[in-house]
Amino acid sequence: MKTITKNTNCTLQAKMLRVLCLMALLATMLPVVTAQIAIESFAATPKTVLPGNEVVLILTLENSGEEDIENIAVALDLTQVPFAPVDSSTEKIIAEINENDRETLSFTIKALPNAEPGTYKIPVAISHDGTSKTSLLGIEVKAPARLEAFLEKSELRTINEPGEVTVKIVNSGLSAVTFLKVTLLESPAYGILSPAQRYIGDVDVGDFETEEFTLLAKAEDPILALELEYRDAQNQRFTTSALLEVPVYSAEEAQQLGLVKKSTLLPIILVIFGLAGAVMIYKKLRKKKKAE
Repeated sequence: MKTITKNTNCTLQAKMLRVLCLMALLATMLPVVTAQIAIESFAATPKTVLPGNEVVLILTLENSGEEDIENIAVALDLTQVPFAPVDSSTEKIIAEINENDRETLSFTIKALPNAEPGTYKIPVAISHDGTSKTSLLGIEVKAPARLEAFLEKSELRTINEPGEVTVKIVNSGLSAVTFLKVTLLESPAYGILSPAQRYIGDVDVGDFETEEFTLLAKAEDPILALELEYRDAQNQRFTTSALLEVPVYSAEEAQQLGLVKKSTLLPIILVIFGLAGAVMIYKKLRKKKKAE
Protein backbone atom coordinates (compact mmCIF):
# COMPACT_ATOMS: atom_id res chain seq x y z
CA MET A 1 0.00 0.00 0.00
CA LYS A 2 2.82 2.39 0.79
CA THR A 3 4.30 1.78 -2.60
CA ILE A 4 0.99 2.59 -4.28
CA THR A 5 0.57 5.79 -2.20
CA LYS A 6 4.09 6.88 -2.98
CA ASN A 7 3.59 6.35 -6.69
CA THR A 8 0.31 8.27 -6.55
CA ASN A 9 1.97 11.23 -4.83
CA CYS A 10 4.72 11.29 -7.41
CA THR A 11 2.15 11.28 -10.20
CA LEU A 12 0.25 14.19 -8.60
CA GLN A 13 3.43 16.17 -8.13
CA ALA A 14 4.39 15.60 -11.75
CA LYS A 15 0.97 16.76 -12.90
CA MET A 16 1.15 19.87 -10.75
CA LEU A 17 4.62 20.61 -12.06
CA ARG A 18 3.37 20.31 -15.63
CA VAL A 19 0.44 22.61 -14.82
CA LEU A 20 2.75 25.20 -13.28
CA CYS A 21 5.07 25.05 -16.27
CA LEU A 22 2.11 25.48 -18.61
CA MET A 23 0.84 28.44 -16.61
CA ALA A 24 4.29 30.03 -16.70
CA LEU A 25 4.47 29.52 -20.46
CA LEU A 26 1.02 31.05 -20.92
CA ALA A 27 2.01 33.96 -18.72
CA THR A 28 4.92 34.74 -21.01
CA MET A 29 2.67 34.56 -24.06
CA LEU A 30 -0.18 36.68 -22.70
CA PRO A 31 0.17 40.52 -22.71
CA VAL A 32 1.02 41.98 -19.36
CA VAL A 33 -1.34 44.75 -18.26
CA THR A 34 0.98 47.41 -16.88
CA ALA A 35 1.92 51.07 -17.34
CA GLN A 36 2.30 52.04 -21.01
CA ILE A 37 3.61 55.41 -22.21
CA ALA A 38 2.73 56.72 -25.66
CA ILE A 39 2.58 60.05 -27.48
CA GLU A 40 -1.07 61.09 -27.42
CA SER A 41 -0.63 64.30 -29.45
CA PHE A 42 2.06 66.40 -31.08
CA ALA A 43 2.16 69.99 -32.33
CA ALA A 44 4.80 72.25 -33.87
CA THR A 45 4.80 76.03 -33.45
CA PRO A 46 5.01 77.37 -36.10
CA LYS A 47 3.63 74.56 -38.25
CA THR A 48 6.37 75.11 -40.82
CA VAL A 49 9.84 76.49 -40.16
CA LEU A 50 12.23 78.48 -42.34
CA PRO A 51 15.92 77.61 -42.55
CA GLY A 52 17.71 79.29 -39.65
CA ASN A 53 14.51 79.74 -37.64
CA GLU A 54 13.29 78.10 -34.43
CA VAL A 55 10.35 75.77 -33.87
CA VAL A 56 8.81 74.55 -30.60
CA LEU A 57 7.80 70.88 -30.45
CA ILE A 58 5.02 70.17 -27.95
CA LEU A 59 4.43 66.53 -26.95
CA THR A 60 1.64 65.18 -24.78
CA LEU A 61 2.45 61.75 -23.26
CA GLU A 62 -0.26 59.45 -21.92
CA ASN A 63 0.03 56.60 -19.45
CA SER A 64 -2.60 54.23 -20.82
CA GLY A 65 -1.75 51.42 -18.37
CA GLU A 66 -2.93 50.54 -14.89
CA GLU A 67 0.16 51.55 -12.93
CA ASP A 68 1.92 54.79 -12.11
CA ILE A 69 5.31 55.08 -13.71
CA GLU A 70 8.33 57.12 -12.75
CA ASN A 71 11.47 58.47 -14.40
CA ILE A 72 10.34 58.58 -18.01
CA ALA A 73 13.14 59.72 -20.35
CA VAL A 74 12.13 61.44 -23.60
CA ALA A 75 14.93 62.03 -26.12
CA LEU A 76 15.06 63.54 -29.61
CA ASP A 77 17.49 62.09 -32.15
CA LEU A 78 18.71 64.96 -34.35
CA THR A 79 21.75 63.19 -35.78
CA GLN A 80 20.19 62.52 -39.20
CA VAL A 81 18.12 65.69 -39.63
CA PRO A 82 19.14 69.36 -40.20
CA PHE A 83 18.09 70.57 -36.76
CA ALA A 84 19.91 71.59 -33.59
CA PRO A 85 18.68 72.12 -30.00
CA VAL A 86 18.26 75.66 -28.70
CA ASP A 87 19.30 76.47 -25.11
CA SER A 88 18.38 72.98 -23.91
CA SER A 89 19.23 69.30 -24.12
CA THR A 90 17.60 66.91 -26.54
CA GLU A 91 16.58 64.72 -23.57
CA LYS A 92 14.11 65.47 -20.77
CA ILE A 93 12.98 63.48 -17.72
CA ILE A 94 9.41 63.31 -16.44
CA ALA A 95 9.36 62.42 -12.75
CA GLU A 96 6.05 60.55 -12.79
CA ILE A 97 2.89 60.00 -14.80
CA ASN A 98 -0.01 58.45 -12.94
CA GLU A 99 -2.18 55.76 -14.49
CA ASN A 100 -4.52 57.11 -17.17
CA ASP A 101 -2.90 60.52 -16.79
CA ARG A 102 -1.07 62.82 -19.21
CA GLU A 103 2.00 65.01 -19.18
CA THR A 104 3.08 67.71 -21.65
CA LEU A 105 6.64 68.76 -22.41
CA SER A 106 8.32 70.83 -25.12
CA PHE A 107 11.60 71.06 -27.01
CA THR A 108 12.89 74.12 -28.86
CA ILE A 109 14.99 73.29 -31.89
CA LYS A 110 16.37 75.30 -34.79
CA ALA A 111 16.45 74.46 -38.48
CA LEU A 112 19.98 74.78 -39.79
CA PRO A 113 20.55 77.62 -42.29
CA ASN A 114 21.37 75.12 -45.05
CA ALA A 115 18.29 72.94 -44.42
CA GLU A 116 16.69 71.91 -47.69
CA PRO A 117 12.90 72.32 -48.03
CA GLY A 118 10.96 69.16 -47.21
CA THR A 119 9.37 67.13 -44.43
CA TYR A 120 11.78 65.58 -41.93
CA LYS A 121 11.02 62.74 -39.52
CA ILE A 122 12.58 63.18 -36.07
CA PRO A 123 12.86 60.02 -33.94
CA VAL A 124 11.65 60.37 -30.33
CA ALA A 125 12.70 57.64 -27.89
CA ILE A 126 10.60 57.13 -24.73
CA SER A 127 12.33 55.00 -22.08
CA HIS A 128 11.23 53.74 -18.66
CA ASP A 129 11.80 50.67 -16.50
CA GLY A 130 14.42 49.32 -18.87
CA THR A 131 12.11 49.47 -21.90
CA SER A 132 12.28 51.89 -24.82
CA LYS A 133 9.92 52.82 -27.63
CA THR A 134 10.66 55.08 -30.60
CA SER A 135 8.13 57.24 -32.46
CA LEU A 136 8.57 59.65 -35.38
CA LEU A 137 7.59 63.33 -35.48
CA GLY A 138 7.18 65.12 -38.82
CA ILE A 139 8.58 68.66 -39.20
CA GLU A 140 8.21 70.62 -42.45
CA VAL A 141 10.91 73.03 -43.58
CA LYS A 142 9.65 75.61 -46.04
CA ALA A 143 11.99 77.91 -47.91
CA PRO A 144 10.19 80.48 -50.06
CA ALA A 145 11.50 81.03 -53.55
CA ARG A 146 12.03 84.60 -54.72
CA LEU A 147 13.11 85.87 -58.13
CA GLU A 148 14.21 89.40 -58.98
CA ALA A 149 14.77 90.85 -62.44
CA PHE A 150 17.28 93.59 -63.30
CA LEU A 151 18.30 95.43 -66.45
CA GLU A 152 21.82 94.13 -67.06
CA LYS A 153 22.63 95.93 -70.30
CA SER A 154 20.86 97.87 -73.05
CA GLU A 155 21.90 98.82 -76.57
CA LEU A 156 18.80 100.92 -77.10
CA ARG A 157 19.71 104.59 -77.45
CA THR A 158 17.14 106.47 -79.49
CA ILE A 159 13.54 106.09 -80.56
CA ASN A 160 12.83 103.98 -83.67
CA GLU A 161 16.26 102.36 -83.60
CA PRO A 162 16.56 98.62 -82.74
CA GLY A 163 18.87 97.27 -80.07
CA GLU A 164 19.43 94.36 -77.69
CA VAL A 165 18.37 94.43 -74.05
CA THR A 166 19.90 91.99 -71.54
CA VAL A 167 17.77 91.01 -68.54
CA LYS A 168 19.34 89.44 -65.42
CA ILE A 169 17.17 87.17 -63.26
CA VAL A 170 18.47 86.44 -59.74
CA ASN A 171 17.23 83.80 -57.30
CA SER A 172 17.33 85.79 -54.04
CA GLY A 173 15.11 83.38 -52.11
CA LEU A 174 15.87 80.39 -49.90
CA SER A 175 14.81 77.68 -52.32
CA ALA A 176 15.90 76.63 -55.78
CA VAL A 177 13.37 77.17 -58.57
CA THR A 178 12.60 74.89 -61.47
CA PHE A 179 10.89 75.19 -64.86
CA LEU A 180 11.51 78.94 -65.02
CA LYS A 181 9.95 80.59 -68.07
CA VAL A 182 10.36 84.29 -68.88
CA THR A 183 7.89 86.14 -71.08
CA LEU A 184 8.28 89.72 -72.33
CA LEU A 185 4.79 91.18 -72.63
CA GLU A 186 3.78 93.44 -75.52
CA SER A 187 3.54 97.19 -75.03
CA PRO A 188 2.91 100.26 -77.21
CA ALA A 189 6.19 101.69 -75.84
CA TYR A 190 8.33 99.11 -77.65
CA GLY A 191 8.26 96.51 -80.38
CA ILE A 192 9.58 92.99 -79.84
CA LEU A 193 11.82 91.88 -82.72
CA SER A 194 13.00 88.58 -81.11
CA PRO A 195 11.07 85.68 -79.53
CA ALA A 196 9.14 87.09 -76.57
CA GLN A 197 9.24 83.90 -74.46
CA ARG A 198 12.37 82.13 -73.18
CA TYR A 199 12.69 78.90 -71.19
CA ILE A 200 15.48 78.91 -68.58
CA GLY A 201 14.79 75.90 -66.35
CA ASP A 202 16.50 75.58 -62.95
CA VAL A 203 18.05 78.42 -60.96
CA ASP A 204 19.82 77.59 -57.69
CA VAL A 205 19.76 79.75 -54.57
CA GLY A 206 22.02 82.77 -55.04
CA ASP A 207 22.48 82.02 -58.75
CA PHE A 208 21.31 84.02 -61.78
CA GLU A 209 20.53 83.70 -65.47
CA THR A 210 20.52 86.27 -68.28
CA GLU A 211 18.36 86.55 -71.38
CA GLU A 212 18.54 88.90 -74.37
CA PHE A 213 15.66 90.47 -76.26
CA THR A 214 15.87 92.56 -79.43
CA LEU A 215 13.56 95.57 -79.23
CA LEU A 216 12.56 98.68 -81.11
CA ALA A 217 11.89 101.61 -78.81
CA LYS A 218 8.75 103.56 -79.73
CA ALA A 219 8.86 106.02 -76.84
CA GLU A 220 11.37 107.54 -74.47
CA ASP A 221 12.25 105.44 -71.40
CA PRO A 222 9.96 102.48 -72.14
CA ILE A 223 9.13 100.13 -69.25
CA LEU A 224 9.57 96.46 -70.04
CA ALA A 225 6.85 94.20 -68.59
CA LEU A 226 8.18 90.73 -67.71
CA GLU A 227 6.29 87.69 -66.47
CA LEU A 228 8.22 85.01 -64.54
CA GLU A 229 6.63 81.58 -64.22
CA TYR A 230 8.33 78.87 -62.12
CA ARG A 231 7.93 76.11 -59.51
CA ASP A 232 9.45 75.92 -56.04
CA ALA A 233 10.98 72.95 -54.17
CA GLN A 234 7.49 71.67 -53.27
CA ASN A 235 6.54 71.80 -56.97
CA GLN A 236 4.09 74.64 -56.35
CA ARG A 237 3.56 76.91 -59.33
CA PHE A 238 4.17 80.66 -59.03
CA THR A 239 3.81 83.59 -61.43
CA THR A 240 5.35 86.98 -60.68
CA SER A 241 5.75 90.20 -62.64
CA ALA A 242 8.66 92.60 -63.01
CA LEU A 243 8.85 96.09 -64.54
CA LEU A 244 12.17 97.39 -65.88
CA GLU A 245 12.73 100.93 -67.16
CA VAL A 246 15.08 101.23 -70.15
CA PRO A 247 16.73 104.61 -70.82
CA VAL A 248 15.89 105.78 -74.36
CA TYR A 249 16.46 109.36 -75.61
CA SER A 250 15.45 111.55 -78.48
CA ALA A 251 18.01 112.03 -81.23
CA GLU A 252 18.94 115.48 -79.95
CA GLU A 253 19.34 114.30 -76.33
CA ALA A 254 21.41 111.33 -77.44
CA GLN A 255 23.77 113.63 -79.36
CA GLN A 256 24.05 116.03 -76.43
CA LEU A 257 24.90 113.16 -74.09
CA GLY A 258 27.42 111.80 -76.55
CA LEU A 259 25.57 108.52 -76.89
CA VAL A 260 25.48 108.78 -80.68
CA LYS A 261 27.90 110.48 -83.08
CA LYS A 262 26.82 113.69 -84.68
CA SER A 263 26.26 113.39 -88.40
CA THR A 264 28.95 115.13 -90.50
CA LEU A 265 27.09 114.67 -93.78
CA LEU A 266 24.86 117.73 -93.44
CA PRO A 267 27.72 120.23 -92.99
CA ILE A 268 29.51 118.74 -96.01
CA ILE A 269 26.37 119.06 -98.11
CA LEU A 270 25.92 122.69 -96.99
CA VAL A 271 29.54 123.48 -97.89
CA ILE A 272 29.13 121.89 -101.32
CA PHE A 273 25.95 123.84 -102.01
CA GLY A 274 27.64 126.99 -100.74
CA LEU A 275 30.63 126.54 -103.06
CA ALA A 276 28.38 125.72 -105.99
CA GLY A 277 26.36 128.86 -105.38
CA ALA A 278 29.50 130.96 -105.09
CA VAL A 279 30.81 129.57 -108.41
CA MET A 280 27.52 130.31 -110.16
CA ILE A 281 27.47 133.87 -108.83
CA TYR A 282 31.09 134.37 -109.87
CA LYS A 283 30.34 133.14 -113.38
CA LYS A 284 27.32 135.41 -113.70
CA LEU A 285 29.33 138.45 -112.57
CA ARG A 286 32.12 137.60 -114.98
CA LYS A 287 29.73 137.26 -117.91
CA LYS A 288 28.18 140.58 -116.97
CA LYS A 289 31.54 142.33 -117.00
CA LYS A 290 32.42 140.89 -120.41
CA ALA A 291 29.11 142.04 -121.78
CA GLU A 292 29.81 145.59 -120.63
